[in-house]
Amino acid sequence: MSDINDLTELAYEGSGLPLTTTPIVGTPGRAYAPLLEPGTEPVAAGEMRVTILGSGDPFVRKSQASASVLIEVGNEQRDVFFFDLGSGALANYNSLQLPVTSTTKVFISHLHADHVGDMPTLLWSLAKAGRRDPVEVWGPAGDVPELGTRAYLDHLERAHAWDMQSLRGHPGQSGAHAEVTEVPWDRTATVYDRNGVTVTSFPVIHILNGSVGYRLDYAGRSVVFSGDTRPCRYLVAAAEGADLLIHETFPSAPVYAKKAGVPLPFAEQIVNGVHTSPAMAGKVFARAGARMSVMWHFAVDHETVGPAFEEMRTQHDGAVVIAQDLTVFDITKDAVVARQASFDPTAWPVLGPTVVTGPPMSPVPEPPAWWAEAFLSD
Repeated sequence: MSDINDLTELAYEGSGLPLTTTPIVGTPGRAYAPLLEPGTEPVAAGEMRVTILGSGDPFVRKSQASASVLIEVGNEQRDVFFFDLGSGALANYNSLQLPVTSTTKVFISHLHADHVGDMPTLLWSLAKAGRRDPVEVWGPAGDVPELGTRAYLDHLERAHAWDMQSLRGHPGQSGAHAEVTEVPWDRTATVYDRNGVTVTSFPVIHILNGSVGYRLDYAGRSVVFSGDTRPCRYLVAAAEGADLLIHETFPSAPVYAKKAGVPLPFAEQIVNGVHTSPAMAGKVFARAGARMSVMWHFAVDHETVGPAFEEMRTQHDGAVVIAQDLTVFDITKDAVVARQASFDPTAWPVLGPTVVTGPPMSPVPEPPAWWAEAFLSD
């Protein structure tokens, strides 16, 4: 598209175009369909595909799921990785017709609810949908143990004790469990290294100690994910040589104040003291120098996209996309291509290979005695 303004058609209105004036960087080695139809274009060996599962902010809307990014890699295992898992993200994942059995690796940037809201759905509902393997979760430690990711998952499993008990005798019982690895929030660290994929965590600045960003490297290609952060030198360093930088961006304080109905000083505190404004995102993009950059975690509507893109452009003239749900980035050595994926609101889960590394099933519980009299048999 030639411009982004208040008349631009958006994805939730039916547009099949990404929100960018530069959808392609480089020269693609093959033709890409303008709209990705799920199940029609497997990720090739040596390539990566990044899909925005949740582009929105903490205020859940039908037009945008909350914070989540999916990365598929073209290794032999066809690994998929979630980076954050906000409310509504898994409905978008299911629409992509990717195997529910592959949903076993999650990297959490921090423990705000809009970044972890779909974790119960992942652990319990997707186990019932066919995943037999437990979920591995990486996330930051806290200043004290009770503020860390391990404590969060421990309490989540306790909170869903009834659900866990109901799975006795169900094949999905082994998949309804999280195996947690805490990552440091105060230094850069390699936290994952398997099957040709490396994930590095790094500190970011967001309200409390206990927030991180991540960089994923595969086959010479790389993606950097900020999580929530103010402009941060650790992130700029992590983005060196990156193909794609996904950076949180809030509307400017005046726009946020008007949209949220809050006083301007409070809006300035939120946008500039906790998050990153469009102009500052532009400065980060210019310093980081990724092949393509993404404004993400952003409330997309007709009153926000034009000003945000214009403000970002005061600092950076490179390739930038405003993320919407199901914006897709295909990354190869030749090019980075941005487009949208189609959405099937009635898609059923797709099954794939499973390892079943969990414990054996518990016996089916005996039904309560009173059911025999209460049950309507005909």
